[in-house]
Amino acid sequence: MQCLDVVVPGRGGLLAAARRAPRLLGTLFTRHRIAVRIRELKARARDLGERRLRYDVSIRDGGTSRGVHPAPVEKGDDVEARRRALDDVTNFLNDDIREVICWLTKELPDQDPQRQLRVVAVVRRQYQEDEYPLARKVYEHPSLSRRFDFKAWINGTGTQYTKRQEALLCVLQQLRVPLVSDITDEKKLAEKLRDHLRGKRFLITAANDPYGSVRAAVESACTTDLLSFPPGSAILVTTWLPPPREPPPPYQVKNYLEIVYFFYDKAVMLVGGHGCDIVIKEILRKIMMRRGWNFYSMEMFLRALYMNPNRSREELQNLLDRLTPPTIAERIMEYCYNDLPSHYKTCLLYLSILFGKTNGGESGSPMDSNVKRTTIVRRLVAENFITMRDERGATDEAERCVHDLLLRGLLRPVHVGADGKVKSCTVHHRVLAFITKMAQEEGLVDVGTQLPPDLACRLSIRNGISRQQLQLVEEKKKKKKKHQKEVPQSTTRWKRLAPMDSSEGSKLAVQVDDTEAFLESLPISPPLGLLQVLDLEGFKGLRRHHLRDICNKMFQLKYLSLRSTAVTELPKDIEKLRYLETLDIRQTRIRTFTTKAIVLPKLVHLLAGQVENQGCGVKRFVSTAHMPRGIGSMTDLQILCHVVVSSSADELVEVGRLQQLRKLGLVLRGKEARLSHFLRVIERLNESLRSLSVKIELNSSKTPDLSIGKMAFSPPRLLESLTINGRITGLPIWIKDLSALVKIALHGTSLMDNAIRMLGELVRLRCLRILHGSYIESRLIIKDGEFQNLNYLLVEGSEVTNIHFGSRAAPKLEKIVWAFTKMETISGIKRLESLKEIELHGDCNPYSIIKDMAEHKNHPVVIHNANHEATN
Repeated sequence: MQCLDVVVPGRGGLLAAARRAPRLLGTLFTRHRIAVRIRELKARARDLGERRLRYDVSIRDGGTSRGVHPAPVEKGDDVEARRRALDDVTNFLNDDIREVICWLTKELPDQDPQRQLRVVAVVRRQYQEDEYPLARKVYEHPSLSRRFDFKAWINGTGTQYTKRQEALLCVLQQLRVPLVSDITDEKKLAEKLRDHLRGKRFLITAANDPYGSVRAAVESACTTDLLSFPPGSAILVTTWLPPPREPPPPYQVKNYLEIVYFFYDKAVMLVGGHGCDIVIKEILRKIMMRRGWNFYSMEMFLRALYMNPNRSREELQNLLDRLTPPTIAERIMEYCYNDLPSHYKTCLLYLSILFGKTNGGESGSPMDSNVKRTTIVRRLVAENFITMRDERGATDEAERCVHDLLLRGLLRPVHVGADGKVKSCTVHHRVLAFITKMAQEEGLVDVGTQLPPDLACRLSIRNGISRQQLQLVEEKKKKKKKHQKEVPQSTTRWKRLAPMDSSEGSKLAVQVDDTEAFLESLPISPPLGLLQVLDLEGFKGLRRHHLRDICNKMFQLKYLSLRSTAVTELPKDIEKLRYLETLDIRQTRIRTFTTKAIVLPKLVHLLAGQVENQGCGVKRFVSTAHMPRGIGSMTDLQILCHVVVSSSADELVEVGRLQQLRKLGLVLRGKEARLSHFLRVIERLNESLRSLSVKIELNSSKTPDLSIGKMAFSPPRLLESLTINGRITGLPIWIKDLSALVKIALHGTSLMDNAIRMLGELVRLRCLRILHGSYIESRLIIKDGEFQNLNYLLVEGSEVTNIHFGSRAAPKLEKIVWAFTKMETISGIKRLESLKEIELHGDCNPYSIIKDMAEHKNHPVVIHNANHEATN
């Protein structure tokens, strides 16, 4: 512009300049703001350049950017070998957990020296940055909750509890023995411990007990009178001193001193196996031998090799040069972060907001909390981090992004469904700290205007909330504090606890204050046109006037979750949210929409329904909302579940117009004739439907029939999940044609043995749930050769008393859950070569099963809950 000013003469002379003066003065403030912003952007660009130099980040050419999936390898055998190598890295911890639990629970003969008190030592490298998680995972495993009368954890980090006296005192405190803090004599502490443990089967875990002082203190306190203790008590310790070879130690040892060689072998396999360059092998060996590794970082590095095995010598050498204690974990996270495609980096940094609210607890770790995978996917789309031509493509790309982050270990699965899909995720506390720092450096989060974490995780990252509105929120909080001080405690609705109190009640009170103050400030706030996400899940302070304010102020909203709130109806103003893509009203008491037809033209996900968790993986459907009128005009809908269809066939006809529908959940009420309409609807959706759930509540004495009779019928050929709830004449014959079916759940269907034979032929079936009233015979038989890909079996109900597995039946079955009123036998389980876990819910004696599983090569874990019985 300066050059143009030199060569282009002014027009109009002084008179024209005088006419332009008012306009120039009027825009002075705006031009000044733009100039300031340009200077900020220039400074930002300089900072980015300096950071790239500091972190050694290079800008890759767009055509050679590392993609989402692993780089192709020429030979199929190599691809399979790399996949197995990654599986070994991922699964070896779970295998070891089962083995140690087997050691702790196995019945030993009377002459065995460890029958009364057994000791298990986990030996690790001294210079690891954090403790290997095996001991903690074993200690917290649900299969041991009923095995031991008392459990204690002695944290040996640093110098705490490393002395015998302090170890004894720590156990006594967890036994809640009064007045022991003043006792200094070790013998008296040992006597106290012996007296309070007498008659109890106990498990005492000592983390980081290098010299065995903790083990020796507890062992000596208890071994003087072992006969007064029931057999099966145990001590689990972690140490870095290797056990003696001659003679062998009188206890079980899990040795991880040479675990680096295991990881090194897997690293070589991941970059080419036997054909790997010898120089690269040597660099990998040096990388693995560095002091200061922790196991999580080591696994993350191997996952990076899996995602792209084509690593150059220069790249790996550069990484080796930068791996110096104590920053190895941070360097590995930088390496994995820089390996991501650019748009996936933004998605990862966004997780710092979603998980930032959970960064608490004693260790500052968010490991006890999680976020649903579908929530992450939908919010990424709503925030426009994933941009595609259509909504279906954006959702698919967001799914690929989350899958990629899970494969790389940057996201961690918390709950994996029986069909193999990750249901919920968490972020390791080290990764959370790293991405929080990077989000601030990259400008994704403005520290100067940052909202409280419990409020920020509910809103769009680009929320447009001004400093003035933040001040309104703070003033609201201050007024609430002042009011709580003036009102007696017994009448205070929410009470802020002391800052040192980290209880759940304190967290909830802060959360309600922040969110409610924000919602109360909406009437006096300007329209929030930038706000596209509002996640109010679990907020119990939501009121009707809040919903009206939301509909009138947040006109660009794309994502609205009211899940698990106290709302009972939606306002008529909901139609003002013309850009809404996700509406989640699950676990609410909303039963009807507005009387007139609702038109939300951009709606993609409509989620409704209320369920109750019955334990053991069983959820009971309680109630849901009626089908909204005008649903057929929302042609972008991909998910519609669960809604009630009344006796009118018009509602089903409208559903048939939703040609992009992937997931459908319906409650059929009324006449039996509507079943034929329902079947025609799902036939019309046979090219898109992936998941179908139907609950049948028909007013007819005749048992409903889901078969179409002699008429031609094409079931959804891509259907992966099917749930049938309600009495039917039998499984429809068209189920045989569902070649893509992975998961099926049956409830109240009153089926017999022939239905099991039909299901056993489904070649891709991984998950089978036989719930209360769905199978009316007492003996459930899985015959030879059936269910060749079944991974998970749940049987729940008072009807089944016997389960039998034939030879070569269900060769991939890993988990069995059985909730019963009466159990007579479960036979053939020793032949299930892939079995890893059995859950028994009901009154029985599980020790014969535990004994059989101790002889199984996989050491399957047996979990018994005698307090839960099948629903009658």
